[in-house]
Amino acid sequence: MVSAALAMLIVSAGCRSKFAPASAVYLPETGQADGWSKSGATRIFPADRLYEYIDGDADRFVKAGLERAFTSDYRYRDRIDAVADVFVMHGSPAAAQVFESQPAHGSEPAQVGDAARLYPGTLMFRKGRVFVRVVAYNEGLDVPGALLQLGRAIADRVK
Repeated sequence: MVSAALAMLIVSAGCRSKFAPASAVYLPETGQADGWSKSGATRIFPADRLYEYIDGDADRFVKAGLERAFTSDYRYRDRIDAVADVFVMHGSPAAAQVFESQPAHGSEPAQVGDAARLYPGTLMFRKGRVFVRVVAYNEGLDVPGALLQLGRAIADRVK
């Protein structure tokens, strides 16, 4: 019984170490994006569990070639709440496929990553094999600029 528990602990620790460094690489901590603070722990979803986070739309990401997704909640200067989702794909073509599947209507191009679209409350971009979506829960004139700040901080971390 003790050896089974020890084995589970070792396997569990191995899984965390496999994913933890990547989440730390992609998603900025408090103070690493001007004005933004992380307001929750990073959640990690391998492809076979993405449905737990995105019920009904997970298939599109998985079929395109998702490896895993990272998501964290953020707060900007105590005025804007947002969530940042980082989808790590099997390659750049998969990230481009997901990006191009997003409707462009109502957006404008933005200077983030390899290609980006800025909507009134959402920033979507791709860089290399990563597709990123940052969504604000608030409205206001400062929301697009704030989303760009967080998006650029994430893009700077994608190698």
